[in-house]
Amino acid sequence: MADYTRSSGNVFKDLGLPSSDERLAKAKLAYKINRLIADQGMSKKKAADSLGISRSKMTELRNGRLKDFTIDCLFSLLGKLDHHIEIRVRPKLGHKTEETIAVALI
Repeated sequence: MADYTRSSGNVFKDLGLPSSDERLAKAKLAYKINRLIADQGMSKKKAADSLGISRSKMTELRNGRLKDFTIDCLFSLLGKLDHHIEIRVRPKLGHKTEETIAVALI
């Protein structure tokens, strides 16, 4: 029987890559952007024009090459696709305080 390691839920962390949480967040945001573009049936050119980015940047985004995209930039692209971002901040499990704050970026 083969040995295996259970995933942490973050493939970037499992691979030992730096900034694994940021990489996962960017991948999830890029997935959502690409899904919205596909759902609207946009061509690469139309999507690039709508988002205000070059076609080469659109290709990078579609192929998951995200090193030149900041999270803030991905938030902005979602805004251009008529979506807003909601950020929730809450304590880790086991902390006494239960306060949660939410911030909406439109």
